[in-house]
Amino acid sequence: MVNTGPIAFYVPSLTVGGAERVTVSVANGLAKRGYEVDLVVSFNSGAFREEVAEEVTIVDLGTTKIPVLGIGASVPCLSRYLSARSPAILFSQMTYANDIYLVSQLVARSDTVSIGTIHNTLGMQEEPKEKFVQLLQRLLAGQADQFVAVSEGVAESVVEHVGIDREKVTVLHNPIPVRDVQQQARESVDHRWLDSPEHEVILGVGRLERAKNFSSFLRAFAQLHSNRPQTRAIVVGKGSKRSELEALAVELGIEDIVSFPGFVDNPYGYMGSASVLAMSSIHEGLPTVLIEALACGCQVVATDCPSGPAEILNNGEYGRLTPVGDDAALADAIEATLESPLSGERLIKRANDFAPDAVIDEYETFIHQYVKPATREPDETGAESPVAF
Repeated sequence: MVNTGPIAFYVPSLTVGGAERVTVSVANGLAKRGYEVDLVVSFNSGAFREEVAEEVTIVDLGTTKIPVLGIGASVPCLSRYLSARSPAILFSQMTYANDIYLVSQLVARSDTVSIGTIHNTLGMQEEPKEKFVQLLQRLLAGQADQFVAVSEGVAESVVEHVGIDREKVTVLHNPIPVRDVQQQARESVDHRWLDSPEHEVILGVGRLERAKNFSSFLRAFAQLHSNRPQTRAIVVGKGSKRSELEALAVELGIEDIVSFPGFVDNPYGYMGSASVLAMSSIHEGLPTVLIEALACGCQVVATDCPSGPAEILNNGEYGRLTPVGDDAALADAIEATLESPLSGERLIKRANDFAPDAVIDEYETFIHQYVKPATREPDETGAESPVAF
């Protein structure tokens, strides 16, 4: 075992989400390389619970669910964990979890190296609660030793909105399990259009929420379909905007050529068979859906939103970029991609830059900048019996 002392990650729960997936992947990767890893959760539930490696110790804070306070109720338990366990370094995940952790560290007077991880571009939030969380992050920023941003664009937003120097922000990309994605992409999925050689399927994948801007996707598809009647659209995902999007499809007269299958267990099967994946987002952090599509050899078109698409696609080298909200430009880019697709092998090669081994190498280098070898023997770990505080 690597004798650094405990490496900890704090995430509110293990429900399905991009940050949660990344956290589990990084924790598993470090544990498999011999590090002593704690995965600290406020609520020990969610689909990703089953994906945690047996080498990782799950620390269940057993937070009481209190209306309004939310994970703020975790502060006493998280403080006790810090005092009792004294992890060498802790990565908290997402802005609101960063705030809760930094408050807990103040209460515990812990000397754990504190790393706040930012997964989305700051400054794009509109809800009062989100703005308050971001303000609190700014007030607590001095308590953190370093921030990790998942892309260069996110790093720039952290500097601007948290008010810290660029030297205090490190970019560490999200690991994408490229081989697993490719394996699942080869599995068949039950959708009539994907099995039909006469159709060109334009795929959208993501939460059906405002930030993903699927209304622009539908308007762009309607324009595309007028030129290419063989096209069909599939929008995979669930969210509060579904009924609104279905109504828009009716308004555009495309309800019979657009499918909303909702959440699916294997979106990669869709990516492996689609002609183009189109991303219409207003803002992102590091949109893993683009990397996953590249891993499947699927052609990609994306809005040049903050942040991540231009970084992933290398300013258009691996997929066309369009202005946010420009439906006509998105339609034209999809059509141009259908006419002149890139080599699938080239897309897959790009996806490998984000494969787990490469990213875990970056995390190891980062950790070793802050953590000195522990003087005590590490405790035995294992996720079979979650630890409670």
